Amino acid sequence: LKWVPEKMPFVALKTAMTLDGKIATRTGESQWITNEASRRRVHEYRDRYDGILVGIGTVLHDDPSLTTRLPDGTGKNPVRIIVDSQARTPLTAKVVCDGQAKTIVAVTEQTPAERCEALEAAGVEVVRAGKGAHVDLRALMQMLGQREICSVFVEGGGSVNFSLLQAGLVDKVYAFIAPKIIGGCTALTPVEGAGFAALKDCVELSGIQVEEMAGDILLTAYTRH
Repeated sequence: LKWVPEKMPFVALKTAMTLDGKIATRTGESQWITNEASRRRVHEYRDRYDGILVGIGTVLHDDPSLTTRLPDGTGKNPVRIIVDSQARTPLTAKVVCDGQAKTIVAVTEQTPAERCEALEAAGVEVVRAGKGAHVDLRALMQMLGQREICSVFVEGGGSVNFSLLQAGLVDKVYAFIAPKIIGGCTALTPVEGAGFAALKDCVELSGIQVEEMAGDILLTAYTRH
């Protein structure tokens, strides 16, 4: 319903956090905050969406495969989309060399050509979205829509999440909340970046649904554009 008239993918943002809103400890430990039931649901969502998007920080820190791993071995792998303005994605990263799914790395026109060429030689599609130092996320979404990627599941870090929310590109939110408390003023949170300076500018949600996931809580809602 979104892609047909707008040629823009429907974007869903997934977060997994503790009760006090942390996605990792102050030392960076993050596996596993949520339980097995929640993690299985995430793989069901991966099967449902055309693409899965993360930032370069997630690739460098976790080296994720970003594939669909359901217990019965069924399901499709989404197209993997990496927001990487400096083309720092390692050639040894799983998203580059595991051969499990197509990978797109989004860079800018300022990104060093030799890094882009190395990724392309490894079988990655490199797309240039924006002329500045950072990837133009709206331009990237338009490119994905032109490739008939009708929906994107975001599993990014706090910076990418905020940038997408700030740009008004997020349509739906899946917030998994574990009954744990980590604390720590330097522990990472799901949405970081500069943040909104005024409450009137913050992203509001509607159509909220709450579901228990074997002890975890899943809050699902739509953004108000």
